[in-house]
Amino acid sequence: MRNRLVLSYVAVVLVVLTALEIPIGFLAARHERGLTTGQAAHEATSLAVLAGEALEGKRPEELGPLVARYRSRTGGEVVVLDASGKVIASAEADPDNDANGPEGGLVEVALEGRTASRFGSDNGRPWALAAAPIVEDSGPGGAVLVGIPADATEDRIGAIWLALILFAIGALALTAVAGLVLARSITRPLARLGKAVEGFAEGQLATRASADQGPGEIRALAEEFNRMASRLSDLLEAQNRFVADASHQLRSPLTALRLRLDNLEAGAPGPSAEGIAAASREVNRLSRIVDGLLALGRAGVDTSRRGPVDAAAVIAERCEAWSALAEEKGVQLQPQVPTGLALYTLLVPGDLEQMLDNLLANSLDAVAVGGRIGVSARALDGRQVEVRVVDNGPGMSDEDRHRAFDRFWQGPAAGPGRSGLGLAIVRQLAGRNEATVELLQAEPEGLDARLVLPAP
Repeated sequence: MRNRLVLSYVAVVLVVLTALEIPIGFLAARHERGLTTGQAAHEATSLAVLAGEALEGKRPEELGPLVARYRSRTGGEVVVLDASGKVIASAEADPDNDANGPEGGLVEVALEGRTASRFGSDNGRPWALAAAPIVEDSGPGGAVLVGIPADATEDRIGAIWLALILFAIGALALTAVAGLVLARSITRPLARLGKAVEGFAEGQLATRASADQGPGEIRALAEEFNRMASRLSDLLEAQNRFVADASHQLRSPLTALRLRLDNLEAGAPGPSAEGIAAASREVNRLSRIVDGLLALGRAGVDTSRRGPVDAAAVIAERCEAWSALAEEKGVQLQPQVPTGLALYTLLVPGDLEQMLDNLLANSLDAVAVGGRIGVSARALDGRQVEVRVVDNGPGMSDEDRHRAFDRFWQGPAAGPGRSGLGLAIVRQLAGRNEATVELLQAEPEGLDARLVLPAP
């Protein structure tokens, strides 16, 4: 943004300078050339008067020294012509060329009794040319053609253009510096506000933006952000307190109730023991539901920062932890991760473990004795890590896979005592880590749970 602001300032000044300096340059060039041609016309008029006096006094021999002195004094060229246009005196190597060439138009005007001048070039060299009539009593008695070299004029014009260019460069440089200062006065408060927003989004709930610097609009925006951050912090703190209170208030009575039911079951006769056992199973199920709801609540309000997590190490650890239960159920648990290679992902610590625990629990419930569960991981294009939990159980239909992430939904093959919150927890944890989870049909049968995790 800062660069764009500076470029916009420079572009505006560049347009203004272009609109002003180009006409000024051309006007200055025309003025300088006009001064030089005016000087040439003045010289031609003066020489025409002197030449007229010499011709009226029948002293044409004075014309040669006259034009020679002029040439030696000014470095210019002079041609004196009579009334018929014939050269009668010259201080030029090839006078007939000027008299009959392009300059002849000036001579014709002078022979008609008028002074004429123009700016031109000869062999690439600039010249100021002027022709003045030699006036006699009976009318124009000839003409004087004067040429003044205009190298100095072109040098002055070049110097004017150079000064204009240097002025433009200086003005653009000053504009860039001033624009940079102005832009930084705007972008610095915005950058600080952006860092505050980023820190708040990453879980630093105490982060606040500075509202005492920058333009008024940015200060007002910072104040609004601070008010919003305070309200959100209060809401998140209230939710955290609710989660903590609910965890304590619900778990303790359920634990006490389960212990009492266990004690009653141990001393109760047969029919009563079966009823107490059924009640105990419902209490266990209620405990799992409470645990799942609390896990969902924590996933929604937890603002822990993400960091590098080795997916391969986590898979190996969780497979080792679940291997005893898998062996008890007669299921082969097969971790398939590259040995000696770390697959780092960017996750909240502990979230991948929870996601794998829920996926493995679902697979163990679905797979029959003698089945197998494969857990694999691999890197995807250097920016993501793919983790898959594939079983050869009965699988799910397309509709069931679509609904499986809904809270409390359970498939037809769900085991007793399940809460229906496992996959909902997996999706909640994946969402807060900018990961994705989907259920696919495994080949030839079974379910393929696919996690795509962000890499650091």
